[in-house]
Amino acid sequence: MDLEKLKRLQEELAKSVVLRDLVKPDELRFVLGVDQSFIGKKQEKVISACVALTFPELKPVDQNVIIEDVNFPYIPTFLMFREGDPAVRGVKPVLEKLDRKKAVVIVDGSGIAHPRRCGLATYVALKLKVPTIGVTKRKLYGDVELPREEMEAKPIYDGEIIGYALKPCKLCKPIFISPGSYITPETALEIVKACIRNHKLPEPIRLAHELATKSKSQSLSSFMEL
Repeated sequence: MDLEKLKRLQEELAKSVVLRDLVKPDELRFVLGVDQSFIGKKQEKVISACVALTFPELKPVDQNVIIEDVNFPYIPTFLMFREGDPAVRGVKPVLEKLDRKKAVVIVDGSGIAHPRRCGLATYVALKLKVPTIGVTKRKLYGDVELPREEMEAKPIYDGEIIGYALKPCKLCKPIFISPGSYITPETALEIVKACIRNHKLPEPIRLAHELATKSKSQSLSSFMEL
């Protein structure tokens, strides 16, 4: 495996990133969340779960789950090659039922807060031509002063603002937000804050995670019955 070649591919993709709002916050009508889980001792299969919610009400309107073989190893900062295409295939059927001009996808993974400005959320954005926001529970890249107060946000820097750290609740550790593409860091933060509902993670990702976990349990039960 030629990681240097893959790095160059990420750097080339990053050149296509557009940090302006394709969808204005007051025009946004749908937020989608995508999360993934793995099955097997060697994580041979990946579950990609997507949920769609109305915005700003956050009422579920659709969902989708796909299970596929994994064909790339786990290597930090290269997750787009492992999870990118399955995530895209999980999101696409849901997105096609909605007005995509009024939709944003929130991805459990980094956007441009990535060593090569091309995380999983960036890959999903460029493949689907839809605005995406990356959200992670740990900082992958950039310099940031961690927020201390509930719903306080602090910018993540890499020469410029590439995202924000947000403390979503009093007892929570911060989450890290960055645009994938077709959205600004400021709008990404605004949308994620509007999607927080008494939990650490924004509702689209939280519900996608629940769906992926449920699907994993069902898949394991079916396997045990064989």
